Amino acid sequence: MAAVWKLGEATVEDVRAQLSRPDLAYTTVHTVLNRLVHRGLIERAREGSGQVYRPRLEEAKFIARSFDERLTATSPGVRSDALRALVDRLDVGELEAVASYANRMHRSRAGQ
Repeated sequence: MAAVWKLGEATVEDVRAQLSRPDLAYTTVHTVLNRLVHRGLIERAREGSGQVYRPRLEEAKFIARSFDERLTATSPGVRSDALRALVDRLDVGELEAVASYANRMHRSRAGQ
């Protein structure tokens, strides 16, 4: 996924070139890409004589969806602890951006 997100669109050979193990067989990379297609994470389109793969979700949206799925499956206490642990890892700039966004969301929801 990281290679497809980085490139925006990629052939099997493009993905192989991005991997830390470029010795992986073409068929191995092709199989993994096809599995990602079947899972709905990327889409495949025929271009010329080959196929091009594109992400169906932006990386940030995918990560947010993954967080949401994990957090939804937990108790409220665990959810709060996990969110605090994530916030603890933010640098000052990220913390300011998240705080600003949280304040906007709070004002927006309070006005509903």
